[in-house]
Amino acid sequence: MNPSSAAPVRADHPLKGIAWMVAGVFLLSVMDALSKHAVSQLSIPVLIAARSAMVLVLLAPWVLSNGGWSALRTRRPWAHGVRGLFAVCSMLSFFESLRLLPLATVIAISFAAPLFMTLLSVPLLKERVGVHRWGALLAGFVGVSLIVGPQAIDGELGLGAGLALMAAFFYAASMTCVRWLSPTESDLSMLVWQNLTMGLAGAVGLFFVPLEVAPGMWPIISLMAVLALLGQRCTFRALRLAPVGVVAPFHYGELLFAALFGWVFWREWPGAHVWWGALFVVGAGLYTLWRERARTLVSG
Repeated sequence: MNPSSAAPVRADHPLKGIAWMVAGVFLLSVMDALSKHAVSQLSIPVLIAARSAMVLVLLAPWVLSNGGWSALRTRRPWAHGVRGLFAVCSMLSFFESLRLLPLATVIAISFAAPLFMTLLSVPLLKERVGVHRWGALLAGFVGVSLIVGPQAIDGELGLGAGLALMAAFFYAASMTCVRWLSPTESDLSMLVWQNLTMGLAGAVGLFFVPLEVAPGMWPIISLMAVLALLGQRCTFRALRLAPVGVVAPFHYGELLFAALFGWVFWREWPGAHVWWGALFVVGAGLYTLWRERARTLVSG
């Protein structure tokens, strides 16, 4: 059975699901740490073009095993293009914010993405958001304000925090488009078209920056691409093995990994305001998960 055509297999193995989620979050955290190093050595268009090309190379066997280009046919090319542009904007903002802020602070701010997804689901997907989710949304943005507030008041954090928030917003827009596209498009199709769009955007950027890549950076870029795909597959596996409400909270462990990597490699450690703000943001996310689970049980 082809991976892209296989129906989702639902199971209830919470410990296995948690283990897969922790593994996925760890791999993605390592990728983020490598990204922080890469942006200090490369221009961002070069990094985006190179990483996207590597991801496409890794996806090629999957495409071939599913019928080649026929597996990528779509009736909605413009929708894929819009989603790809959102992903490009998210990656540009995220990489640039890594130049300016500690890794853990960027990750903490990026937890605002689910809050933005709730906001965007109203106009884009016509979903109804009740008072509980609006309350969680407000609490989450209070947390973001706590994270960015002290330095923003002093004028030290404004640009970096703004870029990190932009990255979270455009990531949320891209993920909202996944839900919009999912009734007609496969996971494989969305992955390939997204990385094609990002690669093209990076290639256009190469006209404006020097194409300089030290030989030692190619293994790092390749490793980033491998980690991105492996991390995503681990999180997908976790969601097949256990309910969302069981495994999703472990995604917030990314902040702990980011803090650890930031301290080990850059001697960065988040201030108390970052941890307090993250507590509000994570709490809002967990409350939303709990409410959705309770609502599903009642309606079921």
